[in-house]
Amino acid sequence: MASICPATVIVAKNALDRLDSILDPYRHVVCVSDEIIRGEYGVRLEGVVKRGMTWLMVSDYQDGAFPRNEGDVILGFGGGRSLDVAKLLAVELGCDWVSIPTAASHDGIASDVASVSQDGYKYSKKCKRPIAVVADLSIMSRAPPRLKLAGTGDVLCKSSSLAEWRLGKENNGEYFDDSAYHVVESALASVMRNDSLEVLVKAQIDAGRAMCMVGSSRPCSGTEHAISHAMDRHSQELHGLQVAFATPLCLYHLDQAGYTKHKADDLIRIMRKRGLPVSLTEMSLAPDVFIDDIHHALEIMRKRGRYSVLGGIDDGRLSETIAKLY
Repeated sequence: MASICPATVIVAKNALDRLDSILDPYRHVVCVSDEIIRGEYGVRLEGVVKRGMTWLMVSDYQDGAFPRNEGDVILGFGGGRSLDVAKLLAVELGCDWVSIPTAASHDGIASDVASVSQDGYKYSKKCKRPIAVVADLSIMSRAPPRLKLAGTGDVLCKSSSLAEWRLGKENNGEYFDDSAYHVVESALASVMRNDSLEVLVKAQIDAGRAMCMVGSSRPCSGTEHAISHAMDRHSQELHGLQVAFATPLCLYHLDQAGYTKHKADDLIRIMRKRGLPVSLTEMSLAPDVFIDDIHHALEIMRKRGRYSVLGGIDDGRLSETIAKLY
């Protein structure tokens, strides 16, 4: 893994204090964040950076509207949206960026993929890898517990995405990389065994590294992610909770195809133990709406040229599986 960006990864309490050495080659810093994080940690960050710094709030960001010569390194300091804007801005300005997550809510901490919204849907846009990840557990442990729960869901869903990726290789000729597969598989196993924040953050970073290895989100994103993107049309729920919720459905049919090491019922037990939603009621979701989300997800997968384990399954079978699992 040493050859895969980011070259510098720090996951520890008070990791923020070690940021200054990473910034040695740079003169001016642009920090992408939000008002809450800046208000809570802005003074501390400025004390560590000790050089010229410009703050950019994600609420003010507009594509292409930022001064081109404002900084020579970007800090993404905050949650998923702050990191996504930092990735996009690094591409626009042609400069390096550093990932400083403040919550373990998603697997984009170390990836080169940003989530972008268009026409009511979210899709992944290829950007730049971070040169470093500075994950300060002292800060991340103070985030709302529900964010960690979402991050857990975004790793547990790899039980589906990995199996579907292998199936897509055989049924759709999709590119496949054994090394990336095993990196994500190991990350998934670690989170299944251990619910600690440190283990989760390291698993998320490895998931991001695997996406960089193959140049796409495919190792970590399958039909369960497409279902979540379809849910975004009517739901304000956290992405990680949505992808986790859709995973047992995919696992059930992957198991029917003989392509998964994990059973849907086993994953549901882990999800229930961790506090993740496992029923339609918990997700405020009607069966017919869920099936409509699946239809939209299949269209997303088709447009992306990705194989879906749910393709060709009629609504009757889907309804039976939903009733059985949820």
